[in-house]
Amino acid sequence: MRKILYRIVFLFSLIFLMPGCQEAEELIPTSGNKLTALSFLTSDLIESKVTVEESEAQEVIVIDADVNGLKTTDMTKINVSANIPNNARIEPAFVGPVDLSQPYQFEVVGADDQRQSYRIEAKLSVVYQHRTKWRKTATELDFVNHNNGAIGFSGDYVVIHNRAGFTYHNISDGEKVGDISFSGIDWSTLQRTVPLHMTTDDAGNIASCNFGVAVGDVIHMFWWKGVNAEPKLLFEYVLDIPGAQIGRKIFVRGDMNDHAFLYLGISNNNIFLQWEIKNGEVVSEAPRKVDYTLDYTMGIQAKIVPIEVGANSNYFLSRYEGNVAKVAITYMDGVTNQPIYQSEHHIQDVFHQWLGGGHAFDYAAMDGAYYIFIIEQNGVNWMREIFDIRKVMLRPEKISSIMELIKFRVWNNWLEFPLDPNYASNGNVTGDVKVRVAPDGQSAIVAFLCTNGGVELWEIY
Repeated sequence: MRKILYRIVFLFSLIFLMPGCQEAEELIPTSGNKLTALSFLTSDLIESKVTVEESEAQEVIVIDADVNGLKTTDMTKINVSANIPNNARIEPAFVGPVDLSQPYQFEVVGADDQRQSYRIEAKLSVVYQHRTKWRKTATELDFVNHNNGAIGFSGDYVVIHNRAGFTYHNISDGEKVGDISFSGIDWSTLQRTVPLHMTTDDAGNIASCNFGVAVGDVIHMFWWKGVNAEPKLLFEYVLDIPGAQIGRKIFVRGDMNDHAFLYLGISNNNIFLQWEIKNGEVVSEAPRKVDYTLDYTMGIQAKIVPIEVGANSNYFLSRYEGNVAKVAITYMDGVTNQPIYQSEHHIQDVFHQWLGGGHAFDYAAMDGAYYIFIIEQNGVNWMREIFDIRKVMLRPEKISSIMELIKFRVWNNWLEFPLDPNYASNGNVTGDVKVRVAPDGQSAIVAFLCTNGGVELWEIY
């Protein structure tokens, strides 16, 4: 019995002498008062998040924040949460909704009582959704191999380009309604005897021309005042740029029957031509010739998309690497003709290998939202995508990667609506995108066309 008692006393002695049972060390709080991110939740339950870049301590650090929401979102009632060190606190605390309709200031107080002031300067970023209205294959639309390269809107119709003639179809369901008149145009008498491209302006007028590939080639630009009109000659231009091609991409901003600017991208050159149009006539037959500065040379499908009506409007460009179009955003200053923002252009191993493409795109501004709608494509695949470019338009210096701008890009989306198997591969990687924003700026429609693939029409709401 005595041996048993000795053993019990010995065991208790060991337990109390073990290191793990000694008095706990004093916990030292984590210091720091740096804010790394803010999250916002509207009363409509729409979330958004902004990363706060690390910066040296200053009296007040200003945070420019885009708060995603609806047109009706109440900016005085935004729930805010913050990423801060474990033992720091917010003063005043984010308890209940915060009024972000005006600058909102607060402090992050570290465990050591060191304080850093922050001020949120928020703007509502209206969030739009999209849905497919209809889609039709090349077979359903009676495409001709390699011949359908452009699309536009005119009144209640979608206008589809074919080198041999243009057709117009109901916006509601894509059904063909009729053919655009070529009366008075004998393409066979023109140099480079077919129209490689076509476009519609913001009012639904149509423009198209033959093309040129050598100095001395004469471009004849025609225009139609809607789908039922006869064509009229808008201007003639003699190509005078060595090594250039012209007529592969046309863009018009404005209303040609009132005031507009027409742009022709010059292939294989960092030059575009611009004509001002008033009341259906060019101000001058001679175009304004604009050289722009880039770290690459444009390829065959050189596209210019201005953001507004004006000789010096800012504009977007397609981007090339080794004469191959890439999925990228390039935003240009219309006065200096130098980039305001250029995204990277050869992203790999992110989601999957990117297809390439990228020259078929259009821009839309809707009630504080800014989007690029783009086709990502190669010779055998195509995908329809949206890039949210609000930061490009307002705070380009805050963008770290094009990945931040992706709004809609689905893995292997080319499988959802592939090229038409009844047609050849799209070796020239051609296609087109056209956006029409509603007069009230609250919605839009977007048409995507891929040569030998078909057409898909989206509603943006």
